Amino acid sequence: MNPLQVKLRSLARRTGVIGVIHLLRSRLRPEGKYERRVHQALAGAVRPGDIVWDVGANVGVYTELFCEWVGKDGLVVAFEPFADSCAHIRERVPDCAWLRVENVALGETDAVGSLVTSADSVENHLATDSSVDAAGSVAVTICRGDTICARLGRTPNVVKVDVEGFEEEVLAGMAETLTSPDVRTLLVEVHFNKLEQRGRAMAPVRIERLLRGKGFRTRWVDASHLFATR
Repeated sequence: MNPLQVKLRSLARRTGVIGVIHLLRSRLRPEGKYERRVHQALAGAVRPGDIVWDVGANVGVYTELFCEWVGKDGLVVAFEPFADSCAHIRERVPDCAWLRVENVALGETDAVGSLVTSADSVENHLATDSSVDAAGSVAVTICRGDTICARLGRTPNVVKVDVEGFEEEVLAGMAETLTSPDVRTLLVEVHFNKLEQRGRAMAPVRIERLLRGKGFRTRWVDASHLFATR
């Protein structure tokens, strides 16, 4: 993706064109096809015995699948800053010895921040300067992926990232980890609208450039999901 494509997407959002496109797609394609592409990409990437990081696991829909796919010889690490969602993950995947639930947010620095919560946990996100005092925010621990990797002593093979507009910071905090050839695959949900709201409209360009600089080949599974492999 290049800067012109990002600007065209932004223009389409502002004029309402992208909403019409999404409406037409929803009527023309079978229900669930959008998520099916993501599911198929991940299912094809994860192998038995793999170490998988689910960054922004929410209530653990993909965490559960990853646990099934890697099996008892693998390891799944679910990163979720919202404590209630961590509890849901443990309820969804009980008694799984190869699952670790980390009640932290991944980011660019090791720090303490604020998580802005909403009725729909999918919309939970780290606070920015403009939202730090918003009602419903809670203190959370933020860790660099490189810090976590050093602590666990094991490098992930597959990483899924869904962090509501903070994907660039997550990848920046994994800069050293991403140099390892053990990291085969990343799937990053790129939240164009939220990135633009944060003043990071060109983040998708930088994200793709970062991954290619680490030796990954990139392609877009759909309009929002960037798939990187080596």
